[in-house]
Amino acid sequence: MACSWALAPATNPRGPAARSAGFTLIELMVTIGLVAVLAALALPTFSESIRSNRVTTAANLTIATLNYARTEAIRSKTTSSVCPRNPGDDKCGSDWKNGLTVWTDDNSSGAWDAGETRRIIEPTKGVDFAQVGDSTAISFDSRGRVVDAAAARTFSLTAQECKSGATTKRLLTVSVLGQATVEKGVCP
Repeated sequence: MACSWALAPATNPRGPAARSAGFTLIELMVTIGLVAVLAALALPTFSESIRSNRVTTAANLTIATLNYARTEAIRSKTTSSVCPRNPGDDKCGSDWKNGLTVWTDDNSSGAWDAGETRRIIEPTKGVDFAQVGDSTAISFDSRGRVVDAAAARTFSLTAQECKSGATTKRLLTVSVLGQATVEKGVCP
């Protein structure tokens, strides 16, 4: 007796014309290529949205800080101020890019003293913050009005990567009555 070890041809249990399930390598490569093209088109728009969102967040935080200082002045019936933060401590500094310090003049000395700080606001990453003009602080009296203000004060909040024509700039204005408003600006 002769023994034959030949293998029988493989048969598909679903029939000879049935195709196996799954993706071919070419289908997978085409899909990955399409996803890469779509991502490359969407990324610049997404980056611009992130910059705009950061500037809007910084503007909203600044308005909330100014409103908080104004409310503290009315509540405590004394002067409350917002000034640029001094790096390393909670005293007033000279550069608005370092963040904000809110303090209430509890002893009516007219100057910041230890223990009078109410809130410290860290600077927002990716946003340049500057005051248009040369004021070092905004102070509110017990009625919520800006102290020693002959005109409204304006701040400029701009994305550090501000492309020409992009709306990633905000102008924040504080009126002599103490009300803050924001309007969109266009990068130069």
